[in-house]
Amino acid sequence: MKEEVIEKGKLSDEELKGISVGNKLVEVVLEDGDVKHYCYFKRPNIQTLSAMGKISKTDEVRGMQIFVNDCFVAGSKAWEDDGVQFMALSTELTKVLSSVKANLKNL
Repeated sequence: MKEEVIEKGKLSDEELKGISVGNKLVEVVLEDGDVKHYCYFKRPNIQTLSAMGKISKTDEVRGMQIFVNDCFVAGSKAWEDDGVQFMALSTELTKVLSSVKANLKNL
């Protein structure tokens, strides 16, 4: 018999529309056994990246906490007290930093 998957923090399309106004959001789903935690984040602003960079020089995990906490918008916060979930979330969320493509052209 297949175990039932429990979903925590998942927002409806209507709820997402309400929080996405003016924000580009990403959804990260943490799968931990039979539980899926849905977490929603906005892009970091310059102040968040600056604070993250300063702290990361001496404490990379604390720097990532700043990034995650400042960008969190809605959903499950199971990662707050679970180091394994936090590291999985951090790995996935850093992909936001390389999600925009830029091209340089010599003139």
